Order: sequence, then structure tokens, then C-alpha cells
Amino acid sequence: MRRLALAGVLAATMASGASAQEASLTGYWRGTYDCAQGLTGINLTVRQGFGTSVEAVFHFYAVPQNPGVPTGCFKMSGRLDPNTREFVLESDESRWLVRPPDYVVVNFRGILGRDGRSMRGRVEGPGCTQFGLQRLDAPPPAPDPCTAALNISAVPLGGAGTGPVAAR
Repeated sequence: MRRLALAGVLAATMASGASAQEASLTGYWRGTYDCAQGLTGINLTVRQGFGTSVEAVFHFYAVPQNPGVPTGCFKMSGRLDPNTREFVLESDESRWLVRPPDYVVVNFRGILGRDGRSMRGRVEGPGCTQFGLQRLDAPPPAPDPCTAALNISAVPLGGAGTGPVAAR
């Protein structure tokens, strides 16, 4: 009986360790980033491709602390190193879906949390500093061009992912 209980604990520990070790950015993420326009909300939808490739839609919006930020979104691509859990998401000005005046695309360099439910890192762009995101279990609301770009409803959940951001 004691061996059976120990085997059960060992199996549970291994299973939870395996899921904590999986590095997947696929899914829906919400958080904030800070750039020249001030604190800004982010909804990030990520889908991993083959190998280490990643594609995403970055949707930004106003938060209560900074209500003057407009809404916008753009596509990104990048890569995830599954061993280090570090990722890069990049974009360029041709990938805007909804572009407010005077905003530019910048890049994210970050790391996926060990639990696969958080990510953080730095924003590379004018007046930018950092970002932090938490995994969501369901897609957040976003303008139609943002949701249609990556077919958000088709992103499978269950993976354990951010990228370039907009800055003014």
C-alpha cells in the first residue's frame, strides 16, 4: 500500500513537472506594457508554428490609468527557444491591421514563466521599458480586423506566450 501511494505521488510529480517544462506560447494573453504613451493594455494571441517559429496578433488599448491611448493591432512573428523559454516577437510597419496616427511597431524580448501562465520582458522602442502578461483561458474582445488576422477562434488552448508592441 505504501509503495502504491509513493508511486502515485511520484507519477503526479512527474506529470506536473512535465507540464511545467513544456514551453508553449500558444494561446491568449493579457497584460500591460510601458512606452512613450504611458502604461498601455495588451491582448496578445499567439500560435506556434513548426519548430521554434511563432506568429501573433498584438492588440493594444487604453487602461484606466491612461485612458487617452487609442486602440490598434498588428501581426508579429518570432521564435521561442524551448530550452531557455526565451522568445522574440518582431514586426514591421507593413503588418499593421488597425493603426492609430503617430504609432510605430516595436519588438518584445521576453521569457515565458516556468508555470507557462505568465511572461515578462523588455520592449525595444522609443521610450519603452517592460511588459508583463498573464495567460487567459478564453479569447478577449478585440476589433474584427485583429481577431480575423490570426483566426483567433482556431487557436487551440492548453499550451503554455509576447512580441513587438506599438509605441508613439
